[in-house]
Formats: sequence, C-alpha cells, structure tokens
Amino acid sequence: MFEKILHGGNFAACFGAIATTAADLGLCGGTATGISAILSAHTLLTTDASLEPLAMQMGKAFEAALKASPLPAGSKTLIPQLMAKYPITEEDIAAGLLEPAPVAKIVRDRIEANQGNEDPALTGAALVKAYEAILTQMLVPVLAAPAGMDPLHWAIQRQLLAQTAITGATKRLFEEGVTEKAIIGLAQKISTETNDIGQAWTELQNAMEMAVRVQADGRVTSHHGDFVDEVLKRVAELSADGEYGPAGDAIDAALAREEEESLARRGKLLDRGVEVALLDRDTQRAAALLVCKADMEAGGVAEFEDLRKLQDTYFKNGRDKGINLDLELAIDLAKLMTSKAAGSAERGTALNDLGIALSILGERETGTARLDEAVTAYKAALQDRTRDKIPLDWAGTQNNLGNALKTLGERATGTVQLDEAVAAYKAAMEEWTRDTVPLEWAGTQNNLGNALQALGARETGTARLDEAVAAYKAAMEEWTRDTVPLGWAMMQTNLGNALYSLGERETGTARLDEAVTAYKAALEERTRDTVPLDWATTQNNLGNALQALGEREAGTARLNEAKTAFYAALGERTREIVPLNWAFTQGNLGNLELAFFDKNGQQEHLNQAENYVLGAREVFLEAGAEHYVGMSDQQLARIEARRAQL
Repeated sequence: MFEKILHGGNFAACFGAIATTAADLGLCGGTATGISAILSAHTLLTTDASLEPLAMQMGKAFEAALKASPLPAGSKTLIPQLMAKYPITEEDIAAGLLEPAPVAKIVRDRIEANQGNEDPALTGAALVKAYEAILTQMLVPVLAAPAGMDPLHWAIQRQLLAQTAITGATKRLFEEGVTEKAIIGLAQKISTETNDIGQAWTELQNAMEMAVRVQADGRVTSHHGDFVDEVLKRVAELSADGEYGPAGDAIDAALAREEEESLARRGKLLDRGVEVALLDRDTQRAAALLVCKADMEAGGVAEFEDLRKLQDTYFKNGRDKGINLDLELAIDLAKLMTSKAAGSAERGTALNDLGIALSILGERETGTARLDEAVTAYKAALQDRTRDKIPLDWAGTQNNLGNALKTLGERATGTVQLDEAVAAYKAAMEEWTRDTVPLEWAGTQNNLGNALQALGARETGTARLDEAVAAYKAAMEEWTRDTVPLGWAMMQTNLGNALYSLGERETGTARLDEAVTAYKAALEERTRDTVPLDWATTQNNLGNALQALGEREAGTARLNEAKTAFYAALGERTREIVPLNWAFTQGNLGNLELAFFDKNGQQEHLNQAENYVLGAREVFLEAGAEHYVGMSDQQLARIEARRAQL
C-alpha cells in the first residue's frame, strides 16, 4: 500500500476520484448507490487499474464516515465540495508523518486559515469539524500498520518515509531511477534494526547515497569493457527495485568470470559489490569482498597491518559518524583478521580490536549481546596479550575489558560486573603507571571513578563515592585543563556527578556546592560551540545540583538558577535530535516545578509540572522505555497527591 501513498500523484488520483464522483452522483446522507458505481464512473480505473484497490478502500471508508456523520442531510452534500477544494496533498501526508489524525488536522487548519476568502457555508465550524473526522476515518485503513508488524517499527518506518518526502530525498531518488519499492524496502529493513529514529534516519541517508551511486555507475561507460558495463547496468536495474541480494549474486558471478581479467576491472566490481552488500545490510559479504580487494592490491595475501588499517577506517567512520552499519562491518573485518592472524601478537591485537568495535555498538543498543561478545573477545585477547610478554598492551586490554564490564554492570541489577570492572581497571594501572604512561593512567583513573560511582549509587554508604571522587581528582592531576581541556572538562563533570550523589545523602550543602563548582568549571571548556550535546548534559546536571541546593535553602533563588540551566540544556537537547535526553530534562523540570510548589503552594507549578512530565512520558512510551514510563507515572502520582492538599 505504501507504494501508492509514497508517490503523491497516485494518492491524489485516488482522492480526486472519490471527491469528483461523489459530487457528480450527489452522494449524501449515506444513501450512495454503491462504491463500485461511484468509482467506475471515473476514468482513473481505465488509466491505472493498479490503483483500484486503494481507491476502493478509500471510497468505502469515505462512505462509511459520511453515513455515520451527525451532520444534517443537507450539510452532507457540501462535503464533496470541501473535498474538491481542499484535498489531501503529498505535503500534508509527509508533514503529518503518515498518521491519519495529524494529516486531517493539517487540512482543517488550511480551511480555517482561508475562511475570509471562502463561502461561509463551506467553512462552518460543524461542517469543517465533520470533514476532518471523515478524512481521519478514510485514512485509517490506508495508513494502518500491516498485520503482525511491531507498532514501534511501523512508526519509525512511517517517519523515515515522511522524512524522505519532506527533505526532497524521495524526488531525488526517483530522478536517479530508484523505485518506490526500493525506497520502502530500505526503510523497512532499517526500521527493524533500531528503536532510535535519529539513528534510523542516519542509516537511511547513508543507504540512499549508496543507492544513488549504484544507479550512476549503471548509466555511464566504465572504460572497463562491455562485460563490466553490462553487469553494472544489470546491478543498477536490480538495485533500483530493491533486489540487493540478486544484485550481489550478479556481482559474485561476474567476479568468478573476471578472475583472470585486469586488476582495474576486478577492483571496480569489488568496490560496487561492497556497496551492494552494504545496501543489503550483509556486512559479512562486504567484509569478505574488502579482504579480496586488499589481497588483490597486495598481489597475493594482504599484510595484517594493511587489514588492520582497513578495519580501523570503518570503525572510526562508524564511531565518529554514528553509522552502525560501518561498526558491524568493522566487527566482521576484525573476525576475519583473527582467522588470518599469524601468531599470538596479531591474534591478540585482532581480538582487542574486535572487542572495541563490539563495545561501541553494544553501548548504542539496549540489549547486552554485543557487550557480552566484547567481554569474551577481550578475555580471549588476554590469552595472547600476556602481561609478561607485552605488558602495556595487556594493560590496554584490561582497561577495555573494564569499560565493557562497567557498561554491562550499569544495565544489570547486581554489582558483580561492576566489581569485575573495578578489578580490571586496577589491574591495568599496575602496568599503566603514572610514571610510565601518565595520560593512559589518568584515563583509567577516570574509568575507575565511573565504575566506583555506579557501585556507590547501588550501595547505602558513601565509601565508593568517596573513592570515586579521589579517583577523579587524581586523574585531573595529569589530564589538566592546559594539556587535555575537553578531557579535563569531562572529568570535572564526572566529579560533579559523584559530589552530587554524595550531597544527596548528606544533610548539609557542602558537597552540593562543590558539585556546582565542578559543573561550572567543566562548562568553561565544554562550550556550546565546541561540544553542544556535552555542554547540554553538563547544564542538565548543573540544574539537578542547583535544585537540590534550592530545596534545602530558603527562598527560590537556587531553583530559578536550576530552571535557567535546564532551559539552556533544552537548547541542544531537542526532541528531534535526542528525544530521550530531551525527555529526561523535561522530567527534571517537572520535579523542579514541584519544588517551587513546595515553596509557595501556587497551583500553576503543579499544572506546569504535569505538562513537562506528560511530554516526557510520551517520548518514553514511543521508545518502549517501560522503566522510565513507570518513573513518569510516579511523578504524575506525586503531582496529584499535592493537588489533593490544596
């Protein structure tokens, strides 16, 4: 069904059929002579029979909605006129993210904006409201999720397709020869890989660029012979329709034939094969082709270091640009490096690289499978990277192992993995000493502080938190503001977090004051211009510390400072870019408004708190974050409890 909706002309034709024939036949009051009679009167069905199911579905929904409308029979005759004058457009569907009610609301707003230039009979409030309801009901079956599809993934797919239309990407892809089927296929695959719409859009943009390149190569002469040109043309034809698997098979068949041909021709096919495999999200095939290309360029078997440079290229691209597909490719390349390693040193290096790529991808995913694989890879690496043979490399892998265990521990309920992370960091610092590698030692001290802080959050005492504070302060003796300004600012933020946790457990305000000082110091280097999202995170944390101080002090000065910090954070923590972070800050503002209410008893603070929390809850619900939905519900319960006190 998406194929008919994504192309605005198709949808407009169906909508026009309903509007025109309904008006011609005088449809009103649910007394139509039958949907098939209405639609058969329109030339649509003789020019494009493939649109008949969509037009019939829309027509039936229209007739049912009009029949159920509470409008008088005379007013119902005006609905087709409204449909003809104010149809649903491709832009309306995109702007409404393919959701029935928002799309209908956009049309209603357009009518109301034009009231001064329209016949009053067509712009009456009751008539326009009824028309909005009819449009909504007509769109529901057309835009409904397919049977058995996860609602969250369906929502992400709708938003991806809407975004391609809004940004003009759909038009560009059509012009390049990429079909609707291919665009929808890409959106469908990507929508099932992540629950993060921002991540999904990044992946789709990357895929669309590759799809365009494949089409471009299929149209031009490659100067590598008629055979290669024909293969590339066939690959482009298959890819245009989203048939990436068969396109990859065509590349494989061509490579077999070209085994003895020139390196230039083989290289061209390998390059395109990699991109076709990536369009099919087949990173194993892409990795194998990349190794073939490296072997070809080496004139035999590529050196281990050459393969490592290749793997590192995709790892850095995935890490720095946020493209998960490139991280998955780096993982498969590292696995191939492990199998091709000559000796324990190379095998240990490949396993360490594998663990790093798995850890980065695991941090982005909600599950723990990738992180568990990373721990396994690091422990295997330590069998080859032994302390007695290569102590500094051994220490580096211990530090990496600690990072993976810390992330796993933060997602678990117990403390076993966090304790293991602490042990790994301390082991690393037995070789990464302050005297030998001061910057690495300081980085591990910071990591140790993070693990200790996570442990401290789960324990009732303050010993672990005090240890974390000591670790951060020690680290900043080497990661100074002059030598590593952004690293120093990160540690100041971490220090502020530990001090804030200590301050919450103590009755005085000394620790909270120290936390505020640390956050403000961090913001001297974590500026909005240089690292906007990190700056926003520190602003958010500063707001929490200021609120805690404000709750313990007379007056509302600190609370007002907290509000300023939270609002500053929202300048970068937008719902569009980082929806979950936006929701966390919205929840913090809800708590802040409760603190204001506790000071002055003004009901407006409860109303504002409710608005903030409901906004946050909506995002948590969309993301399937049940834990945070529950936290929002608890906030709403506290708001209601205070209302009951009025």
